[in-house]
Amino acid sequence: MNGIVAQIGAWFVAVIVPMMATTLVAEAVDAIKPRDYHAIPALRRAALLAGLLLAIVVLWAGPPVSIYAIDRIFSVDSPWNLDFSAMVEERFGPYLRLLPDIYLRSYDSPLWIRATVAAHGILLLLALLLPFRLWGGVDAIRAAACDALIAVAATILPLYAVCAVYWLMNELSIWVVAVIGILFQRYRQQRYHYAAGRG
Repeated sequence: MNGIVAQIGAWFVAVIVPMMATTLVAEAVDAIKPRDYHAIPALRRAALLAGLLLAIVVLWAGPPVSIYAIDRIFSVDSPWNLDFSAMVEERFGPYLRLLPDIYLRSYDSPLWIRATVAAHGILLLLALLLPFRLWGGVDAIRAAACDALIAVAATILPLYAVCAVYWLMNELSIWVVAVIGILFQRYRQQRYHYAAGRG
C-alpha cells in the first residue's frame, strides 16, 4: 500500500514541478518588471523563442535520440523504467550538464543545428540588449533580467517536460494503451457512422 501511495506521489510531483516552476517564473517577472514591460511583447517572445531553440539544440546533443523511440517506452528494458529520482538524475540531469558547453559542441554539428544556435544567439542578444534602448538605468536592468528568466525557463522546462512525459508514459503504460485503444475504437465508430450516413 505504501508503495502505491509513493508511486502516485511521484506521478503528482512529476506533473506539478513544471507548473510550480512556471508560476514562480511568472511571479518573479511580475515582481521585477519595469513599467510598460508587458506593453512590448516582442521582448518576451524573443526571450521565449531563444530559450526554446536552445532546448532543441540540447536535446540533439544529449543522450541518444533512440531512447525516445515510441517502442522503447513500453519495452521490458525501457530506458524510462526508473523511479522518479533516477529519471531526474539519469535522463534530465545530462541535459543540464550539457548547457555550459553547448555552444562549443555546436561548432562541428550539422548545419541546421548551427543555424538554430545562431538564431538563438541573435534572439537572446535582442532580448537582453534592447531593454537598454527602451529604458534607462535600473529599469533597463530589470527588463533584461525578466527576459533572462524567461529564456532560462524556456530552455529548462521543455527539457524536463520531455523527460517527464516519457517517464509518465512508461509508468502509466497500461492506461496509455487502454486510452489509445478507446480513442481508436471511437474513431472507427465515427467513420462507420459517417460512411453509413453518406450511404
